[in-house]
Amino acid sequence: MFQILIVEDDKNTRKLMEAVLKENGYYPIPAKDGMEALRLLDTCHIDLVIMDIMLPGLDGYELTRQLRETHFSLPILMVTAKQLPEDKKKGFIVGTDDYMIKPVDE
Repeated sequence: MFQILIVEDDKNTRKLMEAVLKENGYYPIPAKDGMEALRLLDTCHIDLVIMDIMLPGLDGYELTRQLRETHFSLPILMVTAKQLPEDKKKGFIVGTDDYMIKPVDE
């Protein structure tokens, strides 16, 4: 089964993403921050990471940068409220594969 790591600090948004992914046949693995995501990446097989940028502690930019520097090649999708062109540019510079602005429609 396709396993998707959801890195989102907002509990309601995280639960909604989990529900939508389950409903569509995926296996979501939730993380509330970047540090928890790193722990899960060390212990679980992950096929895709969906992450917010604005996370407590280790933000999405830094998490992505660290993953790319350690040669994690799994796809990363940033889903965030940060919508300025420079935010999106920074996301791609640090290594995201795609960038979506919240709210996201199904």
